[in-house]
Amino acid sequence: MLVEKIMTSPCTTIQSDKSIEDALVLMTQKEIRHLPIVDEDNQLLGIISDRDIKMALPSILSDDEPNKSLSLSVSKIMRRNVIRCHPLDFVEDIALDFYEMSIGSIPVIRDNKVIGIVTQKDMLNTFLELTGVTMPGSIIEVYIDDKVGALHDITHIFKQQNIDILNVLAYADQQNVNKRYLMLRVKSMNPEKIYKLLEEQGYHVIYPFGIKND
Repeated sequence: MLVEKIMTSPCTTIQSDKSIEDALVLMTQKEIRHLPIVDEDNQLLGIISDRDIKMALPSILSDDEPNKSLSLSVSKIMRRNVIRCHPLDFVEDIALDFYEMSIGSIPVIRDNKVIGIVTQKDMLNTFLELTGVTMPGSIIEVYIDDKVGALHDITHIFKQQNIDILNVLAYADQQNVNKRYLMLRVKSMNPEKIYKLLEEQGYHVIYPFGIKND
């Protein structure tokens, strides 16, 4: 999946000479938490978050005037070393940036101009869509050998039963490199039949809540 499919575009930006108060008002009005800072040509200069603004304001225990901090320009608190992406980058690649860098958003740049933004919320929504949980159906999880053809063998059983597979995810067993967990979301509200069929074929089915109904 490409970034352009999930990004918010156009995104709200603010110029570097605007005040922190201007940014706070804009973020409140737009109900956003991240605000790219741009120049007059819409080129990225930095970024601020609601957390940056909170850190810039004096503590309630301080004698400093909040209005003094609010009048400062956003350029005083913006982060300049900003991770960015292109609309034709893969979502999977920028997901790694979110994971490794613990960031809340990534501006999307085309021709050196800000055209959008991807946030943690966008990534979560995308993950939910990819797992298929937004569609009606059932999840079947199977513990399989990590070998060539294992996925084909499993899906062939579903084909024989005329059960439509909506989504497939696989993840490794951290305790056994020769095994994997295969999670299939299927277009069926009653998966008991396929549970039994898979077990008859020698597969280990992971039952919901760890409970197997006999």
